[in-house]
Amino acid sequence: MKALAIDSAATCMVIAAKNDDDKATLSLDISMKQSEKILPAIDFVLQETGLSPADLDYTAISKGPGTFTGLRLGFSALKALSLSHNIPLYGIPTMDAYAYPYADFGGAVVSVIDAKKDQFFAAIYRGGKECMEPKDTNTEEVLKNLDAEESVLIVGQNADVFAEMLRSLAPTLDIRCFKFQLPATDALFSLAEEKIAKKEAPLEDYDGPEYMRKSEAEIALERK
Repeated sequence: MKALAIDSAATCMVIAAKNDDDKATLSLDISMKQSEKILPAIDFVLQETGLSPADLDYTAISKGPGTFTGLRLGFSALKALSLSHNIPLYGIPTMDAYAYPYADFGGAVVSVIDAKKDQFFAAIYRGGKECMEPKDTNTEEVLKNLDAEESVLIVGQNADVFAEMLRSLAPTLDIRCFKFQLPATDALFSLAEEKIAKKEAPLEDYDGPEYMRKSEAEIALERK
């Protein structure tokens, strides 16, 4: 299939295009400049795979939780393509996408994004099944949902930070973390195509990101 996927939930935005077996992936870890580069990045991966927007069978995005700015950027870009070319857009829960490649791991897979202020967006999976739903939480709360006898694999863009904090709390726990994390876009393609095979509906025009946390502006308004 021909598709475009964006993971913009964490600080490093990843954009990928696939034209059947040909694939191009680009990472943008450039903070505030992402807004300037996302459209040229989309053009780049499409050109590298010999595609135009009109060729796409679908697009896919990590729909949250994640950073406010990143999620808004990714949704805005793909919704514009969807509306312009009538391309179905599939939203994939961010934690599911990060955990997906490790469904066969024989223990607990903890999918995380650093949410700042010593908090993380986190979910737990065992055998590919969600065992703790995504939460805006901390290492102490996640530890309560882990078995002291099981191996634990931490995944996601901020896995190393979370793993070190968890090790300090539970030094005897078998905690594993890869130095380099797989880009989530491959999982976005796979999970979106599972939805297509099951004839699940794509996102509607009014569907948006799942933030899980109120923005600083919303908090400020509530304080007035």
